[in-house]
Amino acid sequence: MEERPELCLGGLFKQSRPVALVRALLAAGADGLHVYSSPGAGYDVDLMIAAGAVAQVFIPGVTLENRLCPNFRRAVEAGQVTAHALDALTVVGGLMASAHGVPFQPIDALRGSDVLKHNPLLHEIDCPFSGRRIHAVGPIRPRVTFLHAQEADRWGNLRHLSTMVYADQLMARASDMVIASVDRIVPDEVVLDDPSRVTVPSYYVDAVVEVPYGAHPTASFPNYAMDEDHIDAYADLGDAARTGDSTGLDTYIARHVTGPKNQSDYIEAVGGAGYFAVLEAEARNE
Repeated sequence: MEERPELCLGGLFKQSRPVALVRALLAAGADGLHVYSSPGAGYDVDLMIAAGAVAQVFIPGVTLENRLCPNFRRAVEAGQVTAHALDALTVVGGLMASAHGVPFQPIDALRGSDVLKHNPLLHEIDCPFSGRRIHAVGPIRPRVTFLHAQEADRWGNLRHLSTMVYADQLMARASDMVIASVDRIVPDEVVLDDPSRVTVPSYYVDAVVEVPYGAHPTASFPNYAMDEDHIDAYADLGDAARTGDSTGLDTYIARHVTGPKNQSDYIEAVGGAGYFAVLEAEARNE
C-alpha cells in the first residue's frame, strides 16, 4: 500500500511552528509532500519548498506577514508546486470531520464566494434535513502531524504555555500520527499537579522529543520571541533566488538544514547560546 504523503504543521504564522522537526524531515530527503497547516503558515512551509520537498499546498495563507514568502511564490509561479485555493473554514471543517469520525462537515458560510469555483475539497450536497443544496468538506486526515509546544512530560502530555493553542489539538485528533517537539520535558509531577493545563493529552501523541528552541526562528512564548532578523535575512536570500541568484539560499540550507547533525549544531550555526538569550529576554519583556 502506497504511503499517503500528507503532512500537517501546527502553530500559526510565526508562533510555535515545529521548525526543528521540519528541518529533520528535510535533512532526511523528504519530497513530494502534500502540506496542510493551521490556516496560516509561513517560514517553515517556504523552507520546505526551497528544499524541494513539497508537491502540493493545502493552506489558506502562506506568508511572512510583513512580506511574501519568496520560495512559495517562485515555485507556484513556475508551476513546480500546486497551491490550492482554500479558505480557513474548509481546512478547519475537514479536520473536524476527521476528528469526529464523520464523512463530511457542512461549510455553509461560503455561498456567494468565488472560493467555491476553485476549492478542490468542497462538494455540493443535498441537506438531509432541509433539502437545500449546501457545501461540505470531507475528512482531512493527515498521515503525520508535527506540533511544537513549550512543555510536555515523558508520556507526551503537551502544555502550550502561551494564551494561544491555535488548531493544534484539533490537528492531533484528526491525524494518524502526531510527533511533537517541546522546549523542555518536565517531571511527571508538574503535569499531575495541574492537569488542567494540558492542552493536547498524551493519547493523541505518538512521540515527543525535547528540542530546545525547536520553534526557532518562530516564537515559542513565553520562552523566546520570534527571530524577525533571521526570517528577514532568509527572505532576502529567497528573493535573490527568485531573480536568479540561488547561491545564498543554497548556503543557508547547507548551514541550517542539511549541515547540523543535532540541535546543538543548529544553535551554534545561528549564533550560539548568547544569541538565543536575547530572544529569551525579548519574550520576557513583551
